Amino acid sequence: MGKALSRLGGWIFSHAKSTITIVLAITALVIGAAIHQGADFAGSSLNLPNSQSQKAMSVMNKEFSQTDSSKGTIKIVFHSENGQDLTSTDNQNKIQELLNQVQKQEHVTNVVSPANLHSYSADKNTAYASVNYDQKKEDVSATEINRVKKQLATTRDAKIQTELSGNVTFSTVEQSETTEGVGIIVAYVVLAITFASLLVAGLPILSAILGLAVSMMIVMLLTNVMSIPSTSSALVGMMGLAVGIDYALFIISRYRQEIALGKERKEAMKSAMSTAGVSVVFAGATVMVAMAAMVVLKIDFLATMGIAAAIGVFFAVLMSLTLVPAILSLLGKRVTGQKKNRILNLFSKFRIKGGFGRFVVKHRIKTLILAIAALVLIAIPVLHMNLGLPNDGESSPKQTERRAYDMQKAGYGDGVNATLVVIAKTDDAAKANHAGDEIKQLKNVANVTQAMPGKSGKYYLLTVTPKTDSNDPKTKKLVTDIRDLSVKKTQASLMVTGATAINVDVTNAIASAIPKFALLIIAFAFILLMMAFRSILIPLVAVAGFGLSLCATLGAVVWIVQDGNMLDFFQIPSKASLLAFMPVLVIGIMFGLAMDYEIFLVSRIREEYNRTKDTTHSVIVGLQENGTVVFAAIVIMASVFAGFIFSPEGIIKSIGLSFTFGVIFDALIVRMIIVPAAIALFGRANWYLPKWLDKILPQLHVD
Repeated sequence: MGKALSRLGGWIFSHAKSTITIVLAITALVIGAAIHQGADFAGSSLNLPNSQSQKAMSVMNKEFSQTDSSKGTIKIVFHSENGQDLTSTDNQNKIQELLNQVQKQEHVTNVVSPANLHSYSADKNTAYASVNYDQKKEDVSATEINRVKKQLATTRDAKIQTELSGNVTFSTVEQSETTEGVGIIVAYVVLAITFASLLVAGLPILSAILGLAVSMMIVMLLTNVMSIPSTSSALVGMMGLAVGIDYALFIISRYRQEIALGKERKEAMKSAMSTAGVSVVFAGATVMVAMAAMVVLKIDFLATMGIAAAIGVFFAVLMSLTLVPAILSLLGKRVTGQKKNRILNLFSKFRIKGGFGRFVVKHRIKTLILAIAALVLIAIPVLHMNLGLPNDGESSPKQTERRAYDMQKAGYGDGVNATLVVIAKTDDAAKANHAGDEIKQLKNVANVTQAMPGKSGKYYLLTVTPKTDSNDPKTKKLVTDIRDLSVKKTQASLMVTGATAINVDVTNAIASAIPKFALLIIAFAFILLMMAFRSILIPLVAVAGFGLSLCATLGAVVWIVQDGNMLDFFQIPSKASLLAFMPVLVIGIMFGLAMDYEIFLVSRIREEYNRTKDTTHSVIVGLQENGTVVFAAIVIMASVFAGFIFSPEGIIKSIGLSFTFGVIFDALIVRMIIVPAAIALFGRANWYLPKWLDKILPQLHVD
């Protein structure tokens, strides 16, 4: 691969203008096609087709047609603020006036009043009505929802607080452009200081933006043929921008190093492509494999997010290996950084020249102990991690669904938004109600409704209201307890479904898949690193550090999001369980990034060791030459991810928070401290590989 990339670098150097023209033409073509075709982002389902909750949902949709879960529904929640309960004549008239207006909308099939739903709270101050659409929930347009929002003035003007919840999307939150903007600004400043050149600093950003533009357009085109969630665009933005800057940074840095050694520019380009270029290809491939590996979880939402992120990484690699070398060749001697800007020259005086490497080597045991102890301490909260899926209670108080959630919670109790639907398979109403009585005896049950017969008379439906929220461990246990009730005891076969039960099944499925997914990723990393570095110790330290930083990342997020620390600082509305799919994303992303920095740093150390056979010297040189670049990449990557922490969308905020901690813990502490210190400690043993294994293990050159 090194020879092929060397030839590619030579060709691009000689045909720079043609390369740039081709890249820009392809970019324009893809953008034009995407704009012409348009995008059709959707919320990929988190449902599991073979789970009990999904099977029960199919029975419910068939037997109780009015409860078709695929159709759009809105719950209009009322709370009296005028001193009269909602059953007063004036309040009843205003509520009915509103419901009549909503009923007239084109796609509304029926509106069920609070009286017909028997939805009044004990104090009669809270109630809700149901609006049912003839459209699927994802097809209920923002225009239709906004029309309902405007009609709420009818009751609000009468001092009846009125809010909306349901299975449609009420708040279309556009990703704030400032998130990417802040990351780009920080990246430019860091690059300018690193390269001491305002001109060169813009090249990695230009490459990353063009790669991101192409990948986003490809994802937009794919939305027309497959279901891709809108949150995928944010993940593509995070990964494409961050790794795109990093990979270009690696190429430019090595090119400048080769020039500093006295090589002609074309030869320097060929050398940079055959060394750093190989590292970029290898690192990018591992990130893409990690992202694509989410497919094995067999959950559409995660699979499509992983595929979209892999596309972003692919074009980041492509731009780094084509556009960057082409522009470097056109910049000529201006890329060497010999003519430094006066202001940037002042900053460059503070850059460490090998000092950090000497410090790590000198204090290798102390730094290892302190770094490991710090990560272990931070990881402790992961022991009580509670996985769940987002609900309205985790939204911003500025959103109507959050206010509706709080109103219902105050009026009916914590479990009102966590109701379970139990399907009893029996043709006897008495047996179905007996099953309900048995459910009432379980812990954490607030209420069980009377059994309602289905169309065939072979099934009955009961609604169970827990005492706790949908993501509370007690609610999850209640789902299991109901399913564990024996037919002999209940006199009917029971199935549990509903949004809460589906979320519990999905969460449990993801939680059980996480260890397998992590082991798959770790085994893959170990084998690849063993092939690349012909070593057992280096891969062992690398994957052990990965596991440690992974636990620390999840521990930090649990401490903040789940335990409720520093919520105001990170602008998080309230405590919440950790997103069920967050560990999967963190494992995939962190694995890829860990390989990026591991390969780029250790390959330089190994390259120097092969020349001098001096491990201590090799570590110092590796940190001196590539450590500065890796540190700059860490700051850039963390800045890009950190920008998403302040996104108004909860899922994006959590992802940004996790990725930021992941970069800091794995790239900074593990790759920049633990790995070099361990290499310095183990000396020649780092490069030991049994002869029999060396013979059968394929060669993989990354330096």
